[in-house]
Amino acid sequence: MEQVKLYDTTLRDGMGGKGMSLSVGEKLKVVRALDALGVHFVEAGFPSSNPKEAELFERLAELELEGATISAFGMTRRRDRSAEDDEALKTLVACFAPVVCLVGKSWALHLEKVIKVSREENLAMIADSIAFCRAEGKRPVFDAEHFFDGYRDDAAYALECVRAAAEAGAENVTLCDTNGGSLPQFVGEVTGAVVVAAGEGVEIGIHTHNDAECAVANSLAAVAAGARLVQGCVNGYGERCGNANLASILPALQLKMGFEVVAPAQLASLTNTAHYLDETCNMASDPDRAYVGRNAFAHKAGMPAAGVASVSIVL
Repeated sequence: MEQVKLYDTTLRDGMGGKGMSLSVGEKLKVVRALDALGVHFVEAGFPSSNPKEAELFERLAELELEGATISAFGMTRRRDRSAEDDEALKTLVACFAPVVCLVGKSWALHLEKVIKVSREENLAMIADSIAFCRAEGKRPVFDAEHFFDGYRDDAAYALECVRAAAEAGAENVTLCDTNGGSLPQFVGEVTGAVVVAAGEGVEIGIHTHNDAECAVANSLAAVAAGARLVQGCVNGYGERCGNANLASILPALQLKMGFEVVAPAQLASLTNTAHYLDETCNMASDPDRAYVGRNAFAHKAGMPAAGVASVSIVL
């Protein structure tokens, strides 16, 4: 079976959710739980952005994991300096994490209104930053921020941003629906176009937010169109309406779409893991949550009972 990898960003993007505040010890518990579940990448946040983050990375460097790879998060270089002289990038490559995820612009509107650089300079910022991380022995992932908005505005330029990252050595280029306003048909069509334009050897990922209640559907649509890495959070933690819920995406990918994601025993632990993460993050578990909520397979009688069997999952 073809593999799809999971990339959990609870410790970075998930921390933007209301009420989310974890100690270093609690964050380590989250990492261990995600590792036991079989999540392939765990994004730990910004190294050395504050004393708590610095302590987290120090303790993660000593933590033995079964299979998960730790990723550190940062941004492309600043407009007024080289990648080699950018202090944030130097801090990023100096940390122990083998994977670094760099977020960069792909929407021309943001070049004009936010960071105020030319289109050419933005492409150079992307390429220089990825190439620097690669040269320093890291495995770079490029998060194309607001990609779907950028594609609507200027598809050709959004694709140039993807190519700039890929040609500079990005291991994966992830397309971000940062505002969470896209719908599945559009996400699938655009992801398919990117897969074709990027060519063989360039892995495409997907990162969606849930503002239109479509984050899970959008992620699955992207995978159906060729994406092979899904970013999100188990239980869908995150700012506003949350990130894509990996607790729904994982069984959908493995049981309904036929992809290899985690071992069967790990999939069977999904409900317990989801509830444990809620407890660790001091969040109330939603009883109506798909797959892992206590009401997910409850029924009274009659026709709904027949529908339960079609889900074909024991958690």
